[in-house]
Amino acid sequence: MSVELLALGEFVAATEWNDAKPEQREIVDQSIRASLLCCLLGIERERSTWPYFFNEEGLHQGQQHTSRMLSAVFAPLDGIGCLATLGGAADLDPMDPGPSHTPLPATLAACFAAKLVHATGSNKASDQELIGAGVLAGLEASWRIRRAITGARPGLGFHSPGVYGTIAAAAASSRVLGLSPLQCTQAMALALTRASGLATNSAASMVGMTHFGWGTFHGVEAALLAANDWSASNDLFRALSTLYGEGKVDLTRMKLDDGHYDAPSGLVFKHYPCNIYTNLVVQMLATVNTAPVDKIEVRMPWIPHLDCPAPKDVRQARNSLQAVAAIAGAGGTSYSAFSGPSGAWQPSPEVARLLPNIVLEMDKDAPTKLSEAKIAVRAWHAEKLVLDTHGAMLDLKGWGRDHAASLLAGLAQQEGLEALYDQSYSNGYAHLKNRMSFFQSK
Repeated sequence: MSVELLALGEFVAATEWNDAKPEQREIVDQSIRASLLCCLLGIERERSTWPYFFNEEGLHQGQQHTSRMLSAVFAPLDGIGCLATLGGAADLDPMDPGPSHTPLPATLAACFAAKLVHATGSNKASDQELIGAGVLAGLEASWRIRRAITGARPGLGFHSPGVYGTIAAAAASSRVLGLSPLQCTQAMALALTRASGLATNSAASMVGMTHFGWGTFHGVEAALLAANDWSASNDLFRALSTLYGEGKVDLTRMKLDDGHYDAPSGLVFKHYPCNIYTNLVVQMLATVNTAPVDKIEVRMPWIPHLDCPAPKDVRQARNSLQAVAAIAGAGGTSYSAFSGPSGAWQPSPEVARLLPNIVLEMDKDAPTKLSEAKIAVRAWHAEKLVLDTHGAMLDLKGWGRDHAASLLAGLAQQEGLEALYDQSYSNGYAHLKNRMSFFQSK
């Protein structure tokens, strides 16, 4: 038996919402609501993401048959795999500097588990306390396991949503379901057998979006199997060594005896639907985008896939530093500025004008970790320097209703904004399910 995983199971089972500090609860609340908003925007704007074809018009008979089969892949467990995939496609998920992409799977898993609990009346805790405790447990469990990795960074090996998203979903749903410490341990052990998704397909690929879906689906599956006393090897050292290679695991780094909740304080939030590193660039340029700029220069760590001066489609444009900087420099950074129909990317005239004038310099010696990475931006208008600033990735803190409203500008989703930000987590989740059903019935 792995002492570390057993200790983590005890930690998950004992997680209480009110034991976290007020500022930590605020951060978790922001991450839950942001995750739900991701799913809403995914449903409303990202329905072309494979394999969820909501509208089969224009498809020939063979494609329609395949579409219906693929649409049924995540139909079980309340369709949370579908929701998670569409949420991942929205590119607004909060991220941890270590096990990135964990709040979205943890949120959906906790909401689904709470729905099961409420149906049986087996838990009298408030909706916010129950789901909040689940997400807190999911964030903390995945973060503690990620701390054990010493010689590899996220992005190498397996894509984080397929690994840490699975663990976060398993821990979150186990906590909400009220499983015993041993069952919570077994849920995470079972989740490790489902870890999947190569990181080489993570950035701008379509299949990378399904890693969110499989992580969420398999995490909840693991919790339900553990509730029925299924088990798997909980040799955490061997499991992580298999994922990341020999000599890159140190379980003492998990520090499970401190009893603290540390993961929420490290969350980094995307404020715009694009790659996390480009979010900081958008935030900096927001101070000058009321007037058009003529040239933008960005200095940042070496992240090769972000150097994409001629993106082919919207997905690639969101991961192109040049495209995102041009969008931000031209102003108007609502969700719709970063989205559009499937197929070739069609930038506005203002963005197309600025795109050739984005200068990117990447430093191979600069740290890439979200907890350490820094970015500098300069911008010119009429040959006059109008912006010269720098910032750290950890500057990207949470956001609330007002920012969500600005993202939804022009999308006619006031009802969704109220459901996700003015009501309980369960009501927000129910709104997502209603919107999903609406499009599936058309």
